[in-house]
Amino acid sequence: MSDLVDSIEHVFEYRDDVSEAVDVLTDDNVSDIDKLRTVVRLRNMVDATEADLIAGLAKAHGWNDINNEKKFEEDERRWVPTSANRTLVDEALPLEIAVARHTSVYAASGILYDIVNLTERHPYTWQAIHELRIPVWQAQRVASTCLGYGLTTEETIAVDHHIQPGLGTIGVTRLVNLVKATVLKVAPEAVARKTQRLQSGRYVTTHPSDQDTATSYLDATLDTADALFFDATLDRVADVMAERGDTRDKDHRRAAAVGILATPALALSLLGVHTRRGMDPDQPNPEIPTPQQAERSLPVARVYVHLSGDALLRGEGVARVERLGPVRVQDLARVVGHARIRVTPVLHLGDNDPGTDRYDIPPSIREHVLARDAWEAFPYSSREARHLDLDHVNPYTPGREGQTRASNLAPLTRRAHRVKTHAGWILEQPQPGVFYWRTELGQTFRVGPNGTTDTTPTPQPHQKTRPLTETRPSGTSPPTRSP
Repeated sequence: MSDLVDSIEHVFEYRDDVSEAVDVLTDDNVSDIDKLRTVVRLRNMVDATEADLIAGLAKAHGWNDINNEKKFEEDERRWVPTSANRTLVDEALPLEIAVARHTSVYAASGILYDIVNLTERHPYTWQAIHELRIPVWQAQRVASTCLGYGLTTEETIAVDHHIQPGLGTIGVTRLVNLVKATVLKVAPEAVARKTQRLQSGRYVTTHPSDQDTATSYLDATLDTADALFFDATLDRVADVMAERGDTRDKDHRRAAAVGILATPALALSLLGVHTRRGMDPDQPNPEIPTPQQAERSLPVARVYVHLSGDALLRGEGVARVERLGPVRVQDLARVVGHARIRVTPVLHLGDNDPGTDRYDIPPSIREHVLARDAWEAFPYSSREARHLDLDHVNPYTPGREGQTRASNLAPLTRRAHRVKTHAGWILEQPQPGVFYWRTELGQTFRVGPNGTTDTTPTPQPHQKTRPLTETRPSGTSPPTRSP
């Protein structure tokens, strides 16, 4: 606990600044622009304090504390690496931070990783945070840029030292460019390794737009030769579409061509064999399907759609498509590109509570839980339940009847399951679909169909050791940390 206390000593340095900020914000004679500048400074103080608290929690909960490693092995709690130096912390800590910040475990793990990296590898940037010269989010950009090159600790500290003049004096884009330029000078071998990694790393991903579920983005990293052939093929398909009467602009036709290429029979019916790239010279041309055959070759899309009976009857309203989000009922066909949809009914069974005496979960009970709980039963989680394990809220005990029932099951990630089982977290389900959590550090939450409610009592301050209005002697400034 002393590490946690030591890590937030600077909080007291801000007490006078906070008091002055409150005075400015409540003064009717101060201009709005000056109040805005005060709010920005106040936010930077809060963010710096949050960063120190997270760093202190990391130290207090396992930071390279090898003396606790045997204990963790015995009770199946795990260490997880949380920095480029592979600093280890209790795996429950990111979950504690996530629920405290009302954010996802993924986001909490990210900021924990960044903060530990800053404390270990960026002493000058870490100092700039506490001198309020640079906001935490910009410091995270510095850390993530260095991390992307796979720099050693010594190389990172050298880069951090070199960019000092830019901390708080140039915009974030210029700052990131300064970091990159410095890396080229300090660690050219690391740059060469990154280039090699990029050349060997190939992927294609798709993800839906936040604004329109019927629109998705496609990202890819591929060989330049493949990219050129792909681009030329999109052009050719787009031109054929125009010749056949498609009046949309070419960019729109090229986008539609991606979907056509996803159905080879349809693409062949439009193009024939326009290239023999990759084919054996003696291999005969493939048979060209007719338009009718191409139409029948369209894949059948299987989607899970949640909608009310009224919306189903009227053919309009809003449905929720798993993995995509909210969609207008009349747009369902557009979401999958055509009307060949295999509908999987999602039955809501009301107060029925089916159960079985065995440990494994029958498909019917699993579907019952998934119909009830669309999302993970963890505070603020946005993970859809269908792809998660179902965990027994009250641990399964062989020989007891009816334990595997909907009202004793919750969709959880493996990590959430482990902290409930091994890290002192308590989970209760007083009624089906309503979950109460108590974390090891005493935070409490209610998770239900409408989301998460933070039920943790607001702490009451104890007797102040220093008055909030205490001022420093004239001409002095708060101490700062040396790297």
